[in-house]
Amino acid sequence: MFFAVVAILLLAVNLRTGVGGLSPLASTIGEEIPLSAASLGALGIAAPLGFALAGVLAPSAAHRFGLEHTLVAALVAMIAGHLVRAVAADVAMLLAGSLIVLLGAGFGNILLPSAVKRYAPQRIAALTAAYGTAMSIGAALPPLVAVPIAVGADWRASLAVWSVVAVAALVPWIVLAVRARRVATHDGDTPRAPDARGAVALARSRTVWGITIGFGLSSVSAYALFALLPEVLRESAGVGPAVAGALVALFGILGLPLALTVPGLTARLRTPTPLLTAATVLFGVGWGGLWLAPALAPVVWVAAIGLGQIAFPLGLTLIGLRTRTDRSAAAVSGFVQTVGYLAAAAVPPVLGLLRDTSGSWSASMALMTVLTVATATAIPLLRRARYVDDEIAR
Repeated sequence: MFFAVVAILLLAVNLRTGVGGLSPLASTIGEEIPLSAASLGALGIAAPLGFALAGVLAPSAAHRFGLEHTLVAALVAMIAGHLVRAVAADVAMLLAGSLIVLLGAGFGNILLPSAVKRYAPQRIAALTAAYGTAMSIGAALPPLVAVPIAVGADWRASLAVWSVVAVAALVPWIVLAVRARRVATHDGDTPRAPDARGAVALARSRTVWGITIGFGLSSVSAYALFALLPEVLRESAGVGPAVAGALVALFGILGLPLALTVPGLTARLRTPTPLLTAATVLFGVGWGGLWLAPALAPVVWVAAIGLGQIAFPLGLTLIGLRTRTDRSAAAVSGFVQTVGYLAAAAVPPVLGLLRDTSGSWSASMALMTVLTVATATAIPLLRRARYVDDEIAR
């Protein structure tokens, strides 16, 4: 179990390195490859699109090839994607590399809850907290070091360095995959993909939709911020690239205390209502501040959005706590993340187009304020502690 936990944590570190390391380099990359606000928005949707596509493909791939083998392939894709971005000659190649690395990361997103359910079924909250913390570290480091590495070397080296981190995670998963091949596993040991009838059944579950709404709006906030915040701060608050990168890193760092505390709180609370209420208020303050007074206190606004990400570890924990088997966890994870990331994919390009059309980021930030306040609609759906399996059976 210890070796599996190490593998899970190393994989988790890599799940966000492909997201936060590109946007702080936008102005530097733009010196070689022209990047409009619309193209930045297009790059911003690579993450949610890759994650949403993974939600469709990952459960069936894990059932057919095995959980461990599928995650090995996901890490290989991440390595390849980082390297493609580093040698990109145009926006299309940057986008292609981003889709590759983020599709691999999406497979990890979908299957980690199932891996936790398999390797540590009695310690779901603790291991979810641990890998959520590792994900937060992986989200915080790239924007923090992207500009310094680019200054010391160049922007291509700054993008390529994360392939080395993925190689470090690949090694233990290869070992686990070899072990899995040696052990004769029963059919129930691997997660099944839900068929169309199963997906329809999941869509009738109040609990599934409660998790999806909170998770999806959290994802909308995160990927809009990762894709566009440096440009929003530069134009609206007069913030330079290095400071903007540090603020994106602040957003990622704030995930650390949330990842450590929210899973345990979720397991102890009878209802997640207090956590969802806090997320709604914090999102409203953060995006509302960037809309109405961006230059007044950008650190406060970014910190509020970062703390509003309560809904993300909450959703990951509920996937494990509100399902009875690793098979159910894989199915619910696939559904939640597919729907949630498709919603997130629609927003960054719209925000970029609003900016190009209106000439400022005001309308875009107003839209984000309205969207993220909708987190409150998940509260009545999750008020009662129900298992998804039981709702579907009824």
